[in-house]
Amino acid sequence: MAASSSDMVLRSTRPQVFINFRGEELRRGFISFLEPTLKNENINVFIDELELRGRDLQNLFVRIKESKIALVIFSKDYANSEWCLDELAKIKECMDQGNLDVIPIFYKVEPSVVKYLLGYFGENFMNLKNRYENDPERTRKWEEALASVSQKFGLPFPEKSDRTDREFINSIVVEVKRVLEHIGGKEDKRGHAKVIQRQQQEETHQGCMFNARELKISGSHNARYWTFVSISESPNDEVAFEVAKMQRNYYLEVSGFCQTEILTTGKKYEVVFVVKVEDTMSRWDVPAKVQLMVPYSNELQERELQFVDLIRNEWVDIQAGVFVAQPQNLKIAFYLYQHKSNEAKTGLLVKGAVIRPVE
Repeated sequence: MAASSSDMVLRSTRPQVFINFRGEELRRGFISFLEPTLKNENINVFIDELELRGRDLQNLFVRIKESKIALVIFSKDYANSEWCLDELAKIKECMDQGNLDVIPIFYKVEPSVVKYLLGYFGENFMNLKNRYENDPERTRKWEEALASVSQKFGLPFPEKSDRTDREFINSIVVEVKRVLEHIGGKEDKRGHAKVIQRQQQEETHQGCMFNARELKISGSHNARYWTFVSISESPNDEVAFEVAKMQRNYYLEVSGFCQTEILTTGKKYEVVFVVKVEDTMSRWDVPAKVQLMVPYSNELQERELQFVDLIRNEWVDIQAGVFVAQPQNLKIAFYLYQHKSNEAKTGLLVKGAVIRPVE
């Protein structure tokens, strides 16, 4: 099914996030956690709550056109619903026009199953397609939308994942906030890769790096939570560099992305965050997590770390993951976050992130 709040005349002026999903399958479970979590982060969410089929489909198309982001949640029974697929076709139309950012979410279904219409998912689609054999234009749009949207950078949640739904939802929130930040024009080019200044021939070979301001650091707009300070490696060092310093914050969200066109095809790279733990750091009882999302393999690499285990007062590389650059120009994304905390945290410095070749 789809995504709504209500049909009130007064609507939020904040960018709208439309959620396309199979209501019968997910409404009382996954969506019942996702929707309030997004709203708690002050994200303007549209969920179709009434499920008034047919009569309201055109209204939903209007809501899709009004939205800036669409979350498309593919699940096992998604292809059972012509309602979902009609919405998906409209989402693709708006996406192709450049008016909508789409984030596909693969909830307990493999991306390749959606893209190539395999297994149970594919059988459901073919059964629905046969029911509408007299409307080939409509079913053609469904099939094209499934193939197009499923190959975009997405967030996979395998059926046998060791993460909980709530942990996965937190990663969705991080991605939505990152996209909203770019849409709102607040990032001042944050999150875009800065190629290391070398000879032109060596740029793709050497990788790329981000300074702290080029990353998306949630809360960095408020000096109560983060400040940017210039520091030197030693008293005799004339060259200072800027880092982000956590002042007092209840959660951690640092993210960035890189277009693979600047990398060498076939070469292996690692992504690392560069951070420093100060003596003043308060204890973080809940582990932080680092993630690397690679779109062409639909792979999510993730691991936990305890800041208390890191060497104090030294810059430390925290690896988010490794990948092999492909010929397609796609976007990889990387995250460092910790959401669960009842106490304010201090004592963390973020220098930036680096994508560099590895043997």
